[in-house]
Amino acid sequence: MELHERIEQILVALRPAFRRSATFEWFVLLLWGTLLTTQAPAVTSYVNALGLEERYYQQALHWFHSPGFEIDGLCARWSAWLGQHPGCQRLQGHRVYVGDGIKVSKEGRKMPGVKGLHQESEDVSKPEWIRGHYFSALGQLLGAGQALFAVPLILKLHDGIKPVEQGAGGTLVDKMADLCLAYMVKGSYAILDAYYASAKVLGPVRAAGSHVISRARITTVAKAAFSRCPQPGPGRPRVWGSDILLKDLFEPKQHCQQAQVPLYGKRETVYYQCFQFYWDSPDDLVLFVLTQLPNGKRIILISTDIYLTGVQVIEAYGWRFKIEVTFRTLIQVLSGFAYRFWMQSMETAARWPKGLDLADYPQAFQLKVARKVEAFERFINLNAIAMGILQVLALELPRQVGQNFPGWFRTVPKHGYPSEQMVRRAIQAQDQQARNLTRSNAGRLLAKFLAKKLDPEQLPVPLRLAVLF
Repeated sequence: MELHERIEQILVALRPAFRRSATFEWFVLLLWGTLLTTQAPAVTSYVNALGLEERYYQQALHWFHSPGFEIDGLCARWSAWLGQHPGCQRLQGHRVYVGDGIKVSKEGRKMPGVKGLHQESEDVSKPEWIRGHYFSALGQLLGAGQALFAVPLILKLHDGIKPVEQGAGGTLVDKMADLCLAYMVKGSYAILDAYYASAKVLGPVRAAGSHVISRARITTVAKAAFSRCPQPGPGRPRVWGSDILLKDLFEPKQHCQQAQVPLYGKRETVYYQCFQFYWDSPDDLVLFVLTQLPNGKRIILISTDIYLTGVQVIEAYGWRFKIEVTFRTLIQVLSGFAYRFWMQSMETAARWPKGLDLADYPQAFQLKVARKVEAFERFINLNAIAMGILQVLALELPRQVGQNFPGWFRTVPKHGYPSEQMVRRAIQAQDQQARNLTRSNAGRLLAKFLAKKLDPEQLPVPLRLAVLF
């Protein structure tokens, strides 16, 4: 199977997310534009990559504001398709998801949702404070052999705009819990950063029949089991047992269990201890895995599935880093956060805004803000789906990628499968060789949709016939 053919098979599966055929056509064209463009990322670049004239720019721009679909529906359809993929990474026979947040620098002072954001990082190249957007992301792990990708399912703007309804939206932790409940299937596992190790996430996910694996603070205090007195005294009955400071339970390495675990691409010797205590709920036990890494660092991992082994929890939490790789690839390869949508009717924000309180504005302005936020999310998720398709092709068709790749890399991934950048360059090279598969085969989606917009006199005969009949 050719790379172009597989891409269009995936796109056909997403057709039910669109109410109008014109909206679906522009989705196909814009996604191909993200894959084929070699210019600086923008809607203009996507149009140029397809060879369309300037007059189609406004139509392409309208797609990001069109009422013909919702980004949540498109991402749900994309998630359902990925869930049936045979390469789904599984733990105890169930799918594995990874979630985290990312802060995106934005200087626009007429962009709703831009606010001052604090960055905690040891990287000296990152400033402590930036102005920008905060997105929550949820992805699904997909793998083959030693290769493992965190394929993004959805990214949502989750900070900077205060809704009108009292209590609506909640904290970033609440919103991550909502994403997990919306996209995870029953019995699956969510691997989350320590920021989301909270009862606000563990409780709802556990109630939905799924599980959370995360990292707790080194100062975490657990609770022992509580034995109720047969004849309780006056006052409110106790529900918690005595406090247990987990860091006091670490034993010297020679007294701990030892295992070889693959972490971040290589096998490491780790030392661990397992305990079951209460933490977020007095009715549900939590598995605590006290882990000591080869460099001497001590971390505390938690799992709501108390039947996992310590080795399984440690290895699974090591998969969480894959979403950081996904963020890096989305930024560096596709420039998926390079959206430039402004609101002319919005007042120029302060240099360090604290966020937009919609209760201070009329309903017409609130609708404009919602429409603009939807445009942000459509641009990012369009690129996220494009990157997910590149990852799927890397796992399914590595030989075809190698045959069409136009150059060479001094270093290749150790797992033996191509990277997203290699797949993208192979697609671009294949397109340039034929001008070819995208335009000469009248049966392909891209060829048919382009034929409707290009001058028929300039089209090859097969496409000209496709337009007429």
